[in-house]
Amino acid sequence: MSVMLDCLTNASDSGARDPLDREAGLIRRAFELAATQPYGFTFEDLEQVEAYRTQRAADVTSLGCVASLTDGRRFHLAYVAGPQLSDFVTVTQMVTTQPFPSIGASGRVSPWIDDVAELNHRLGLPLIPPPPVPVILPLPARH
Repeated sequence: MSVMLDCLTNASDSGARDPLDREAGLIRRAFELAATQPYGFTFEDLEQVEAYRTQRAADVTSLGCVASLTDGRRFHLAYVAGPQLSDFVTVTQMVTTQPFPSIGASGRVSPWIDDVAELNHRLGLPLIPPPPVPVILPLPARH
């Protein structure tokens, strides 16, 4: 199930020179647009960004973002902005165990970036440590 929303104003990259600041601004804007849709979440509900990808072509910027919310839901936000079009976001709820959306047959979309600790930090989100790696101890030798 997904919802597409249009907004009258165009978002800008806010002139951010640092790519992570630019991506953080795009994610915040995508959440602003998504807040008016029927799923009922805002940026304050964001627990963490799991992965993202961006694409810039001419004057059009697109962002894909998989986000976990504090209530356990997951969403894919697909945001597009450009000077000749209204900003819009498509919001799709994901199953908890669902993998990231596929790139598609064209292969022109950038791959998912899942090293997101610094991006989440720039978004002001608390650090969520990765799950512990299981330690497998050797069995004692038999004598």
